[in-house]
Amino acid sequence: MVRFDDVLDVAIKGIHAELGSRTGSITFVRDVAGQLTAVLEDDALAADKWGPLANTLNEMLGSFSPGPQRVLLRRSDLIDAEDVVNSPDRIPVPDADNTWLVDRLLTNQDWLRKPLLVKPPLPLAVAYSLKGGVGRSTALAALAWHLARKGKKVLAVDLDLEAPGLGSLLLKDLPDYGLVDWLVEALVGQADPLLLQDCLALSAVAKDSTGIVQVMPAFGKKTGDYVAKIGRVFLPGISPDGSEQGMAQRIAGLVDIIGKRDEPPDVVLLDARAGLQDIGAAAVTQLGAEVFLFARDEPQSWQAYRLLFKHLARSKGVEYGMQDEDLRWRLKMVAAQLDKTEGALSNWVESSYEAWSEMYDEESRIPDESISAQTFARDDRDAPHYPLPVYFDWGLRGIALTDSAERPTWAVVEAAFGAFLAAATVRLFPEGEGGSGGDPVRTR
Repeated sequence: MVRFDDVLDVAIKGIHAELGSRTGSITFVRDVAGQLTAVLEDDALAADKWGPLANTLNEMLGSFSPGPQRVLLRRSDLIDAEDVVNSPDRIPVPDADNTWLVDRLLTNQDWLRKPLLVKPPLPLAVAYSLKGGVGRSTALAALAWHLARKGKKVLAVDLDLEAPGLGSLLLKDLPDYGLVDWLVEALVGQADPLLLQDCLALSAVAKDSTGIVQVMPAFGKKTGDYVAKIGRVFLPGISPDGSEQGMAQRIAGLVDIIGKRDEPPDVVLLDARAGLQDIGAAAVTQLGAEVFLFARDEPQSWQAYRLLFKHLARSKGVEYGMQDEDLRWRLKMVAAQLDKTEGALSNWVESSYEAWSEMYDEESRIPDESISAQTFARDDRDAPHYPLPVYFDWGLRGIALTDSAERPTWAVVEAAFGAFLAAATVRLFPEGEGGSGGDPVRTR
């Protein structure tokens, strides 16, 4: 019996056994059930060899074969060859020359796609974590407050639709509607500036600041059928020109309309929900944003990050040599709820470095001698794996930011978040508008 993890290797061996070095290009299409179809060039086989090889592959792949009539196809057999050969989801198969995979997934497709935006229309930050309860939303709210204190106009958006929290952190009174309403209306082409205005509210956190904080919560006080809407927002839509309107396109459309407002914000902060899901995939990989990856130093977090980084290493946004537009330059780890001890930071860095080895260039696997590997030492503070620290403080649990009488003093906030806030500001505003303190951070 062949298992899912072995299907590709088995199929490649079967084809190579028949064709030897004469294979040419091979594209595998894996459907949503995991069944595999191999597509070869029309002249890859003599006419009388296609049937026997199809039967062989069908037998080798077992339940992961779609049947002898579909397991092996000529390119000319495809109804729409361009949909396969030029698919945005076509990625090279590791350690197999001129061999490609188009993986048809129901969710999480954006992780491996080429970024939709290289540079967003205005500074954009994403806070993301694989596990909840790491203080991600609180840190993003503190960043909003910090930037407002520096005179910035900030818009904070709660993308955590299934466990919303940013709205309650920053608002006493919700607007009429929220992000879920925007996404549902965007599915049918009705998301417009008027709806956006009804989704925004001013936060009192910036009451005494020179800047402002606007908030787009996950839902508003007039939002109806919230669960029914969540059940629809992940559905890909089709635009009038026939192009796909997935989660990434709709969030990018939201950012575009925000940037075109009469008084646009100086910066947009997105609080992406935890876990491997479509909103996280879109926010982390597709928007050209500065991405802060939160993690506590615990085994389950690093196991999850290793899985993600191993997958992301195959992304079209990740290329050997790590050029300026490489996705990895926009990712920065955040050591969440860190103890203030030298040993705690050192242990955290060691675990992060090990996890990131899944996604850093391997010097022994140079694809082209004209390209040098981008390598990092364990303690290189410019490296994506080296964290911005957020220190643990019992006084910040259940923090309330909207009531000036109850919220902690700025000194307490800065003691826990100061290094993160300063470095995040420099990454968002690299032209010398950074915050006070903290180490300088290379963004590219």
